Amino acid sequence: MSQSLNYAILNDALNALKEGNLRRCEALGFTFNEIEAIRRLSVDELTVLSDTTTGFVDVSVQHDVLSRVLARAGQKVLEDQRITRAVNLGGSIELLGHFFGLSSGEVSIRRRICGTQIPQGRTRVPDEETDKQIWLEWMSRRPDNLMSVDALDAMMDITETLSAMTRNGALSLTVVWNRIMACEKDISESEQLRQ
Repeated sequence: MSQSLNYAILNDALNALKEGNLRRCEALGFTFNEIEAIRRLSVDELTVLSDTTTGFVDVSVQHDVLSRVLARAGQKVLEDQRITRAVNLGGSIELLGHFFGLSSGEVSIRRRICGTQIPQGRTRVPDEETDKQIWLEWMSRRPDNLMSVDALDAMMDITETLSAMTRNGALSLTVVWNRIMACEKDISESEQLRQ
């Protein structure tokens, strides 16, 4: 173990030296004098140093950093799952850009990876009954922040629920999002007029 660890750290330090990144060497724990000594070693001396079984490297875990990295990894996985779900439900470039900051190119790549085909042309408007169902479902799930991932999750749930119920098949997330945002805008404008 100590031999492979010595080799890995030494290799990292040598790469940093080659790039002129002395700060990386210092971050690995080497002093300036050690960096200079390593820099002057011949290839044969470097080989002997990296093959030594005597451990000159000590490893420690930075628990607070590890905790943050683990939490971020979990958040990243959840975000990737949300993006995949939104893409599979027919989320538009505008929707995916709004909620996840994805560019049109990134959305296209995600669609290709997921094998999702988006129909060309205008987004279809649902019939009156479906429109009513979208609104009723939304009102039963509506979060306080309409632009949050909680709102997106609710819209995705609505899309899945109503897609299973509609006669003509799948309903896209974009249709649901457009209808909800249009209704919310109408309500907001009506309230402003009343004031």
